[in-house]
Amino acid sequence: MDKQNSIRLNYTRGLREFWLRMLIPAGLLIILSILLISSNPGQELGPSALVLGLGLLASAAVGITTGVRGPAWAIYVLIVMEVAVLLLLPTPWRGFTFVCVPVSALGFLMGREVAFFRATRSRELSPATWVVSGEPIADVTAAKRQALSRLPGWESPRDGRFIVALGHRRFEAWGDAREGFVVHVANDDRDLSTLQVLNQVRHWGEEVSLTLDEHGLVGRVPRSVKVPTSVAEQALDGFFETQGAKPLAGWDWEGGAQAQELRFL
Repeated sequence: MDKQNSIRLNYTRGLREFWLRMLIPAGLLIILSILLISSNPGQELGPSALVLGLGLLASAAVGITTGVRGPAWAIYVLIVMEVAVLLLLPTPWRGFTFVCVPVSALGFLMGREVAFFRATRSRELSPATWVVSGEPIADVTAAKRQALSRLPGWESPRDGRFIVALGHRRFEAWGDAREGFVVHVANDDRDLSTLQVLNQVRHWGEEVSLTLDEHGLVGRVPRSVKVPTSVAEQALDGFFETQGAKPLAGWDWEGGAQAQELRFL
């Protein structure tokens, strides 16, 4: 099968999965709309439809805009603003105050699904484009320069997992320059069996801490998988060279259960 056909099939499968994920919030929204219409007299149908429509459009817009990278708190700000405005309005608007809460939540979920679908579609339709921490870069030299300059200053508890991708090939690192990084490479991010974690050749049994978020949550990882920044940079440089897990002196790439378990970070 040629690459173009493969891309087309991936897109079709992704489109089908997108509509399946949209079914639940869309179904709940339809049920809510039926209940709202049936429980209100005819003269209130206009205001109820307006609250429903505007709430849905506003929350879906927030989901599309912030669904992939955040901030997640934007939807809470929108809901508080909607509630405050409706409480200040006279009857019958005030009676729909708390209807906007589930409507906005469902609209946000649907908007977020659209955002993820657009991001996935963009990646699948551009298999020759590098993506460095969410930024698409067509030129490999520029992508490599950008990635190597960003990694030393990356702080995962604040910024999340550092990711470089080419199609379905991924380089991932969690950590920071002070603590070190846990480094993964996946030959196909759709298949966890291709995931590998960078590991010292000389294994150490003891576990060490790794900061997971800005609130002080700490995880425990084997000392052997916590690599200094210089080694993480070598692994990243090797990923640009081979689009996979390049062998490094003194280090192994280990797959299987350990690689998958350590990816929760």
